[in-house]
Amino acid sequence: MLKKIASSLLWLFSLPVCIYTLITYLLSYTLVLDHWLAGFIMMTLPFAMFGCFLIAFTWLFIRPARAILPCLILALGYPFIKRTIVFKDPQKAENQLSVFSYNVFGFYGGDYQVNQEKADKLMAYAIDYEADIKCFQEFYNLGDNKKFRTFTPMLKENPYVVSNSERDNQGLVGLAIFSAYPIINHRGDTFGSYNANGYLMADIVRKKDTIRVVNIQLQSMGIRVNRVVKDVKGKDYEEAQKESKGIISSLKRGFEQHADEVKLIEKVIDESPYPVILCGDFNETPYGNAYGSIRDRLKNAFEETGNGFGFTLNRSPRMVRIDNQFCSEHFKVLDFQTFSEIPYSDHFPILGRYQLQRNK
Repeated sequence: MLKKIASSLLWLFSLPVCIYTLITYLLSYTLVLDHWLAGFIMMTLPFAMFGCFLIAFTWLFIRPARAILPCLILALGYPFIKRTIVFKDPQKAENQLSVFSYNVFGFYGGDYQVNQEKADKLMAYAIDYEADIKCFQEFYNLGDNKKFRTFTPMLKENPYVVSNSERDNQGLVGLAIFSAYPIINHRGDTFGSYNANGYLMADIVRKKDTIRVVNIQLQSMGIRVNRVVKDVKGKDYEEAQKESKGIISSLKRGFEQHADEVKLIEKVIDESPYPVILCGDFNETPYGNAYGSIRDRLKNAFEETGNGFGFTLNRSPRMVRIDNQFCSEHFKVLDFQTFSEIPYSDHFPILGRYQLQRNK
């Protein structure tokens, strides 16, 4: 009798989890709900799939026939596994184009004295890394300060540059694109009052081809997971509860902001007469609205030729990929790398190698 009751309760628990997982699939595939709640639900997709996996595994030992439903739902979600983990080998080809993207945390410009050694290594790495195109988020340049005169050394290998700020010598620049090839057109915009958030577009002439490179940084969700963990460890549960409520509020606000920001970026992509490469800091996981919207238009470089999980955040919650590169069908993605061994910023740098296929 007790076994029958337990089996019934497990089935009653299984059905809502399966239905919820299907809802996350529906939103991620179609974006039918234009509401901040959709972004929150989509973000929970890996947890929903893991719940289905646990349910399927449990039923296999109790009543195998009932494992069919969660197994079918997991099978429907197979395309989302590519957003989480891939194992691909890099390819070699002639006429490669390398695109480097890095959120450099302002080179610790606001707290240089405390982080001087790390800041110096970060600047040296960003300057010395060789790539045809370099896209930076939270870039910092201060012409009056020798230590933060970052534009000049960058121009040695990448002499063409655009930024989303007219205050290149006065401090925070935000987004910057350095190119080894001429830039014939550019424009950009900022999101909100913080100059670092926005998009920057550059049309670049490389030999006989012209491509459009878009560098973005969506607004931060302001999630402070480390504070919650710290409060729980210190048994300050009241403060932990306040911080948790703050996270929910930040997510709500962030998803609403991202929806508006992505519309502007979609327009830049749709109106482009040239093949597009888009990169930057999404401040959102691969299961969110922003990632899904861009993915409807462009293919993701990590999904094409990445290796492993590709986590890009060098702070709590760490195990997330929020920095990305996308490209249009005109490009073949040869290689994509996340340099998790470079610890200088609160993000890891990423690199994509591409080959433009003219027949596309």
